[in-house]
Amino acid sequence: MNWYQFKKILLSPYIWYKRRKERHQAPFMKNMMEQHYYRPTIYRFVRATILNNDIMYQAPLNKGDIVLDVGAYHGKWANRVYELYQPRIFMYEPDPPSVRKLQQMFADNEDVELREYGLGARDAQLEMIQKGMGSSFYGSNTKGHKIITAPVRDIASELDELGYEQVDLIKLNIEGGEYDVMERLIETDWLPRVRIFMIQFHEWFDGAHRRHRRIHRALRKTHDVSWRYPFIWEQWIRK
Repeated sequence: MNWYQFKKILLSPYIWYKRRKERHQAPFMKNMMEQHYYRPTIYRFVRATILNNDIMYQAPLNKGDIVLDVGAYHGKWANRVYELYQPRIFMYEPDPPSVRKLQQMFADNEDVELREYGLGARDAQLEMIQKGMGSSFYGSNTKGHKIITAPVRDIASELDELGYEQVDLIKLNIEGGEYDVMERLIETDWLPRVRIFMIQFHEWFDGAHRRHRRIHRALRKTHDVSWRYPFIWEQWIRK
C-alpha cells in the first residue's frame, strides 16, 4: 500500500461525506474531486480556473517559441496555447484514438507537429492501459480496459534530435510518466535548457512523494515556481 492509498483509507469518512455533498457536480468534476480525495487543494485549483479560465495555458511565450505537449490527448491544450501565442508545437501522443482526433484537428496547421509515441527515460515498447484521458503506461487497474503496446522514446534523445539549443516550454500530463521524464532531464544537461515547465504530478504512483521531492530539489536550482497546486498542476519558470 502506498501513501496515496493509505490517505484515502484514513480519510474515508471525510471522503464519504464530501462525495454525498458534491453529488450534484458534473461527472468530470466528480471524478477529479474523487481522484484528489476532496482535499482543499483541489478546491483552490478549481477556484483559480474560475477566476482565470486560461491559467492552464498562460506562459511567457512568443510567436515561434518551441513547445512540447507531452500527453496531447485530444489537443485542447495545444490548440489554446497556439491561439494565444502561435508557437511551434510538437505534440506527443501514443494512444491511437487520440492520435486520430489530433490528426483531424491540426491537419491544416504547419506549426503543430504530431509524433505518435510517448516520451520517457528510454526507448521502449510498453504496455498501455487505454482509459481515455487516464490512459497510462504506469497504471495497475486494468479491469475492463483494453491493453495495447505503444512506443516510448527517450526524452533526452528526442530533444537532441529536434536540434534546438533550448526548449521554451514542456507540458507534461502523462499519468505517472512525468517522474521518468523529469529524472531523465535532470541526469542529462537538459533541465536548465527548458525555460518553462507545466507539470501534472500524479500522487497515486508508487514512490510519488519521494520522487516528487527529489525533482523539486533539482528544479529549485534552476527554476522558480510561478504557481503550484501540489499533485494537480504546477508551473516553473527558469531563473
